[in-house]
Amino acid sequence: MACQPGTPAASAPTEIVLEVKQLATVYISPTPGEVELQATRRAFTATPSAIPATPTPTATAYVGIFLGEVQADEGPALGPELLQAPPTPNRVATQLPTCQTLPDAVFGTGWSADPAVPGALGCPVQSVAQFRGVTQVFERGVMYWRGDTGEIWAIASSGPAAGRYWYVTQSAEVMNEDIQPPGGLRVPVRGFGGVWRNTPDVRDALGFARTDEQEVAMQSQRFDGGLLFLDGGAGLVFALVVDGSAYGPFPL
Repeated sequence: MACQPGTPAASAPTEIVLEVKQLATVYISPTPGEVELQATRRAFTATPSAIPATPTPTATAYVGIFLGEVQADEGPALGPELLQAPPTPNRVATQLPTCQTLPDAVFGTGWSADPAVPGALGCPVQSVAQFRGVTQVFERGVMYWRGDTGEIWAIASSGPAAGRYWYVTQSAEVMNEDIQPPGGLRVPVRGFGGVWRNTPDVRDALGFARTDEQEVAMQSQRFDGGLLFLDGGAGLVFALVVDGSAYGPFPL
């Protein structure tokens, strides 16, 4: 704000209106019926919004932003024995003591053995979600694309940026024909190519691709503070926290 000479005239306070927008994506099961579709439409925990937000393709990657599915917890009642792992030094003895929904057993226990992960994730806020998508392994990390929503996760698992991830709701497709990779490596294309080209941090963190894209079955469970993410093909689990931290991969 520029400064004005003299004494400013008194004016009436200006009411500030905060517009809250929510961007949401919808989880659709691989074989949805009408009952599941209706349940999914009612499942958003909506925040009052003056103007409903409509997702549009973007190549901007956000660190630690989750706009994924939220669905009613209609899964099986899981017993507390899932959380009774042997205590380790400097670890809180009781994990998630007041959680109404428990971490799903499909993710194993490796992630909970890391003292930082249970506290960072907090309590689950939904049951496990299953979906199919595409993965591609890079020099220093991996990318995942969720087929039904277009969401992309880029996770750095080694190198200077290890322990970080980027999340994109949708990405424009880019073929990157003008870039020549080093021998034995590949340039990512389509949605992965758009994130890789338009987000320098992702490109620098992950490097070139080592493999072609591969279809994969994935599962996730949302928590207060992030997401547990299972690559069903590789049998690896990642814990992704809303502050942009990535833990893992943990073997099943």
